[in-house]
Amino acid sequence: MSENPEDDISLQPTQDDLARQAFIVKFKQKVNLDLQKKIKDEFDLDLRPTIVSDLGVSLDDLDRGHRKIVKEHLYKKDLFKAWEVLTWIGQGMMWDCVEDMVDRDLDRINTVAVKVVNSKKKLGSLSLKSNFKPPANIAKVEIHRQPGGFCLERENEDYDLLAGAIYSGGSMMYSAGKGRANDQTPEYNSGGKMVALPATPAPFLIELLEEQFGEQKPMKILDIGCGAGLNTISYSKYYPDAEVYGIDVARGLLRWGHAKAESERQRVHFIQMNSAEMEFADSSFDMVISTIWGHETTPSILRNSISEIWRVLKPGGISFHLDVTNQPGYQGLVDQVLNDWQILHNGEPFWMGWADSDLFEIMTAAGYPENCQFAGPRPRTRGPGDWFVHGAKKTD
Repeated sequence: MSENPEDDISLQPTQDDLARQAFIVKFKQKVNLDLQKKIKDEFDLDLRPTIVSDLGVSLDDLDRGHRKIVKEHLYKKDLFKAWEVLTWIGQGMMWDCVEDMVDRDLDRINTVAVKVVNSKKKLGSLSLKSNFKPPANIAKVEIHRQPGGFCLERENEDYDLLAGAIYSGGSMMYSAGKGRANDQTPEYNSGGKMVALPATPAPFLIELLEEQFGEQKPMKILDIGCGAGLNTISYSKYYPDAEVYGIDVARGLLRWGHAKAESERQRVHFIQMNSAEMEFADSSFDMVISTIWGHETTPSILRNSISEIWRVLKPGGISFHLDVTNQPGYQGLVDQVLNDWQILHNGEPFWMGWADSDLFEIMTAAGYPENCQFAGPRPRTRGPGDWFVHGAKKTD
């Protein structure tokens, strides 16, 4: 929250908006949690015994052939067909709600943003490159079905915040609809000072990181795939002595993050950069982190980025990345089929590439010593389910 309410870089929902959001979140939770559970229960009671009897062997969650067979059976079921329709409708309702708020509020936010980023008291920076071309398969995709996609740019706009406004408006509803939201703003002890952080994945990352490696005092932090910067700003608040950088390929998201950071008096440096081709010097950062980035990019960018992270990490530094657990072995065949439908129809093109990536193999190929690598699920400290965490500590 901005120290000055007049400088608040966030959508300001009306009571009608809040009621609409609450309905959409409950709708999506019923579909994502309750209806998906019913599909899995029906599968275990009815379909699994039939398929096993026909195959003559038990189903294996790691067998892609078995995944295909389960998919063929599930797609014929009325319960699955209902889930498809309701999932599509729920996502559409969410973005309709966000676009209505953005249409009403964006002029005010633009005015505030220009004032904030042009202030003589500016703390951080924003570096956008006129000749930068985002990867085509990210720039041309409406990830999560976000209208216009992450890289949306309007012509004749000097400071276009539209993509960031849409992303910011939808992110909390999307997470809450998955059952991952926390109604309370968590507080953390940072150097003897209580710091309130928004209920985003950032607090979970900090908790898990310090649970594994103890209290940290990094002087230079890099957040890759930082999006609209909400998590990046949280790291700046929790580690106030650190120089914090956030990189992403999407200009509109970076503009939003920069304006938001300045409005909250946080010194963050946002740079338009592909994490697979970083322009930082070797051994530049004490900590390289990300939240829900790996499943939003291509396998080749993921692989090259993991190599680049090792290069820019200082000796003794930590690479720590938090993401979704949709890997075979952590998810059963039904969840894999549900994810496959999301990839085909609901704006999640990179999920399966992420799910099928072997993080240990990728880190080893990039030169990470095997004895310092970690990759696997960790229980969420708030809410149901797990996070998938991977990374390493670079030896001195």
